[in-house]
Formats: sequence, structure tokens, C-alpha cells
Amino acid sequence: MTKMLVQSLEGQVFVTGPYEQKREGRVAYLPGRRHETLVDAQSFFTYRNMDLYGFERIFAVMRNPYDLELSRYAYLRKDLPQDRGPAQKIALEHDYKEYLKRAPFFGMNPPRLNLYFSLNGTLPDNLTVLKFENLNADIETYMSPYLSEGYKLPFENVSKHKKYQDVYDAETEQLVFDRNRWFFEKGFYARESF
Repeated sequence: MTKMLVQSLEGQVFVTGPYEQKREGRVAYLPGRRHETLVDAQSFFTYRNMDLYGFERIFAVMRNPYDLELSRYAYLRKDLPQDRGPAQKIALEHDYKEYLKRAPFFGMNPPRLNLYFSLNGTLPDNLTVLKFENLNADIETYMSPYLSEGYKLPFENVSKHKKYQDVYDAETEQLVFDRNRWFFEKGFYARESF
């Protein structure tokens, strides 16, 4: 998404992440994090005399919790050095069920992924949620007015694992529901039976 946006947005573009502060043409790289919650983003912008609610549109990508949890587990089992920490240790030492019982997600257990979509408990009016499962269609529907012609995602982010429908049983489904209750209760995803 970042690569597509940097290439396809017109005018000045700001990118936050684990970068030194630098400018490359119309793109400015600012020290920060790559995956800020909305509270973190609001703080980041407030420090720069900007207001998150003043943006015309905020886009955030959401993924089916059943698929997201399994993908995260498969990714952590790659044992990449940049992912060292408690969640990776649990993923490497335990099966998927035990991982769901014990592992934090971005340092939080249970995961608080709702913080990436809500601010002070509510979804901002200027927030548009894109679904990972329909990403190309959602980009076309919601983001294309902001992108130059010929935009495209440079690659699809796919973890190597079985389809989640082939992995889950009633117990693992309950664990994912408990870890991601907000997504189901807000109606973004329906619970499935396995």
C-alpha cells in the first residue's frame, strides 16, 4: 500500500516509519512507526499542528480475523530477526491453538486491533475501511479518486499457510472470536462455524 500511495498520490507525500528524517523529491520520510493506532496518529499530527478529523479521508485496511491470526502465526514461524519478541517465541515453540491462547498481537493480549480503526471508542466520520479480502475492488471504489491513472498494488501480500477454513475447529474459532470480539460485534465480519 505504501509503495502504491507514494507512486500514485499527487503533490507532497509524507511517510512515517523507522526512517531517518529525509526528503526525496516530493516524498518526505518522517521518523515514526509504520502501524500507528488512531490515537498514535492523532498525537503525531497534533505535534505538527494538524488534526486527524481535518483530513478529507482516512483509509485503513482490515482483514478477516480468522485469516489474519493464522497469517500472523505463519509469518512469525519464519523466525525473522526483526520479529524477535514474545509472540514470535510462542509461535516457534507452540502449535496454533496455544499461540492463540498466549500470544500478544503488537504487544497487546488480547489484541486491541480496534484501536487502529476507532478513536476514543468511535470510528471517525472521515474513516473508510478497506477489506483485505476485497482490496483491489475497494481501492478502485474508494481510493481511485485520490490516485493518478495507472495505479496498482505492486504485489499481493500472501503468507504461505493453509486456508483458514481447513485449520479451524470450534475451539480455535472461539479463541479467535475472544481475541477479536470487536470486529464481530461491530458487524465487520460474521462468526463462522467450523
